[in-house]
Amino acid sequence: MARKMSLEREREFDELRAYLGFYATCMLGIDPASATHPINELARIVEDFGRSRALEGLRQAANDTIEDAARFSPAEMEAIDGKFRSAGVVTVSEIRRRYSKSLRRIVERGIIRNETEYYLVNGVIVDQSNGTSGGEREVLQRLLDTCETRP
Repeated sequence: MARKMSLEREREFDELRAYLGFYATCMLGIDPASATHPINELARIVEDFGRSRALEGLRQAANDTIEDAARFSPAEMEAIDGKFRSAGVVTVSEIRRRYSKSLRRIVERGIIRNETEYYLVNGVIVDQSNGTSGGEREVLQRLLDTCETRP
């Protein structure tokens, strides 16, 4: 029998399930009734392997959406995040902030190396509702300022 997940992990599971379901429908155009819709796949995974293992898959899928969303400009991300907020779902920018390994590497390195990294950091700064702390915002803003003034 599978172990019961903590309340925190249950909340994360539910939040990521809602996020991924909305992302697949809204951003990828997958019909929610389709067997290939991630939420339908998730139900099978939960049945076969349990919620804890399915949460690992949800986290990986969230990281995949972060990579997919890197193609959007800050203005596009703002509009997309608005759709998610209106639907009562955590925003793409918030998921990016929470799960992005790239963002952590940029902060640890202390420099933005390219345009993709610039848009990643800028997207987190632009989304005022994503839960980024004041200290995190200051660090990210300094990285942006340094990047923008670099020749």
